[in-house]
Amino acid sequence: MVSIYDVFYVVAKNGKISIKDVAKALGKSTNEYQSVFNCVLMLERRDLVLRKKKVSVVNSERAKRLFDLISFCLHNSVNYNVLFKDKMLYLIEKASKKEFFTIADVNMHAETFKFYTEALSKYGFLIIISRNPLKCKLLKGDFLVSLLKYFKKNARFYIPKKRSHIPDITRELKRYRRHVRISKSALANIESKRETGFIYSSLTLEGNPLTLPETERLLIEDIVPANQKLEFIDETRNYKWAVEEMIENSDSKKRLDMALILHYHDVAMHGKDFSGKIRKQNVFIKKNPDFVTSDWKDIERKLSLLMDVYTKFEDSQNKIVETIIFASYFHNEFQRIHPFIDGNSRISRLLMLHILRMHGLPVLELPIGYFDSYLNLTKRSKKRDDEEFRYLIEEIVLTNLKNLNNSINVYAKS
Repeated sequence: MVSIYDVFYVVAKNGKISIKDVAKALGKSTNEYQSVFNCVLMLERRDLVLRKKKVSVVNSERAKRLFDLISFCLHNSVNYNVLFKDKMLYLIEKASKKEFFTIADVNMHAETFKFYTEALSKYGFLIIISRNPLKCKLLKGDFLVSLLKYFKKNARFYIPKKRSHIPDITRELKRYRRHVRISKSALANIESKRETGFIYSSLTLEGNPLTLPETERLLIEDIVPANQKLEFIDETRNYKWAVEEMIENSDSKKRLDMALILHYHDVAMHGKDFSGKIRKQNVFIKKNPDFVTSDWKDIERKLSLLMDVYTKFEDSQNKIVETIIFASYFHNEFQRIHPFIDGNSRISRLLMLHILRMHGLPVLELPIGYFDSYLNLTKRSKKRDDEEFRYLIEEIVLTNLKNLNNSINVYAKS
């Protein structure tokens, strides 16, 4: 059934358009013209569109905000018609007030609660902490704050506490290892989709405009997006090759060294004249003068020191907690050394995953609910905070394990 949001987006994308053409764009028959017309009337009453001979979007801040919300959803394969439902918005508003919440905090029918929390988890906005009883954590991000504000809900989020997730990670890792022994074929299928998701997430953080559906079609079905520039298509394919090499190398326990790091960069930035080369000039982070990168004359010395620390780490017996502390530190230090003209952040993430996966932590997802937290502790940060970043990476590791275990369970039952 067509929604007012479907109609609004078609009108917004087309400028001025007749109601008949709106119906056609939505794949509706002439018999369904009335439902499209009714949606236009509702949008008109909300001062979101103007209806004359043709329909157009009102030039207002509210209309722009709605378009941005829908565009974000489409970009990330989120069903906005589910997300914008009154009960979903009610749940998000209630859930945003406590770091961990249950159905008792929301006052909602059990099946409805389960449906909406599962949807938020699927979209990457929520972690399911436990299933019996169902306990969840909503992830604070700019999108959810904007969503609540648009629909005139209380957008004030809980203040998260610093806490270690190591006990939960240890428990989920044991479950994962049992699952792997039983369902190796399931894991291979699941990993392919997770890999594509990571590539999309990592490049989206760098401004690559390909949507998640476009990225999936390009990398899985080799279908090239019609309206995207070749440079972004090549960037996506190149990063896929680098990620695949990282997965193979980490799974075979191959240690990092400068030759391998330069190779990863060369593959990811293939076709650029600076690919695989240490920069010989100073660079800065756009829009954040507080993020200070190393003077180019100091890069080789700092990289040498970092690799010495890495060697000591690999030569030691490391438990889960030490692995996550070091992997997150390595990411932060490498990103701040910023050894390349471009591609530093995507390589920092790739190297962190190499370390985590090499030590048995199968991280290959960065859900969209973490985008803002991650950026606020890296390229947007005013001050470096390794401890806070380590706790974030712990939670991302835990989320990866929970999602993997759940996916393997679902796959095994299908």
